[in-house]
This record gives sequence, C-alpha cells and structure tokens, in this order.
Amino acid sequence: MGCGYPASRTNGLGMTPAAAAGELARIKSMFEFLPETPAIYPIWESLVIQHKVSGKPAHDARLVAAMQAHGLTAILTFDASGFSRYAGIEVVNPAALAAS
Repeated sequence: MGCGYPASRTNGLGMTPAAAAGELARIKSMFEFLPETPAIYPIWESLVIQHKVSGKPAHDARLVAAMQAHGLTAILTFDASGFSRYAGIEVVNPAALAAS
C-alpha cells in the first residue's frame, strides 16, 4: 500500500485511528464504490453453505458474494488464503503491484 506504516502482529497496518481515517479518505477517492443490493445475501448464503464457512471467514465470503453480484472477478488483498476456496476469484497482492 506504500503507507509507510509497519504491519502489526494483529494483521493491521499499525496505523493510528487518525492515520487510518486519512488513508481511507485517500483510498475512497481512488475507487468506485458499488451499492449494497438484496442480491448479495442469497449468494453469500449459498457460498457459506457450499464451502462450510463459519466464523471470521464468513466476512470474506460476504466480499465474494458482493463481487459476484456485481460481476467482479479480482480482489486486492494482503490475505490470499481467505479467498483461495472460491473458484473464479483472482487475488491480487498489493506488494506484487508495487513491485511491477
């Protein structure tokens, strides 16, 4: 991400709340945000059942459901492992983009 903050031991980027707010504002200016739609829930429910998802990974399933509802196939994330179970989802690591 190039924010200059070391990753903490708890999967965060080690930012203060104020720095995180600034980074969120910067990121929001770079992307189009898609609407929440009723179509997302049944897709999420199907993914959770099909892949036997429970606990925190259900949040990743929710992102995949939103992606599928909007016809998206790639996600930018530091955590590829959370999406490896979902066919058709390309995981793009920010570090790989920075290196290229």
